[in-house]
Amino acid sequence: MSTITLLTRAGSHEVSIELNQSIVDLAKNNNIVWGHACQRGVCAQCRTQVLEGAKYLNEVTPEEKLRLRKAERADGYRLGCQTKVVSTGTVKVAHRPY
Repeated sequence: MSTITLLTRAGSHEVSIELNQSIVDLAKNNNIVWGHACQRGVCAQCRTQVLEGAKYLNEVTPEEKLRLRKAERADGYRLGCQTKVVSTGTVKVAHRPY
C-alpha cells in the first residue's frame, strides 16, 4: 500500500494515499492540522516542502509559480492546496509555513 507521511509541528502522521487529493485535503480527511485559508494558492499558509516522492505528485501549478519564488520551488516547496498525489508510491511532505 502506498502511503504519505505528513510532518507537522505536532509530529509525524502516516496515512494511506488517496489519488488526486491535495495535501490539504488528505490532512483534513485524516484530522491532521495543516494550515490553510484560501485553498486557491494565494495565501501560502499551506506551504509544504516535498521531502520524498516528488515524482508521484502533479506538476507545479500556475498558482504555485505565481506565489512561490523559483528558489523555493527548487528547494522542493509547493502549496499544499495545489499539490496532489497522482500516482502510487511513498511520499513524505512537511508543513512549512512562512
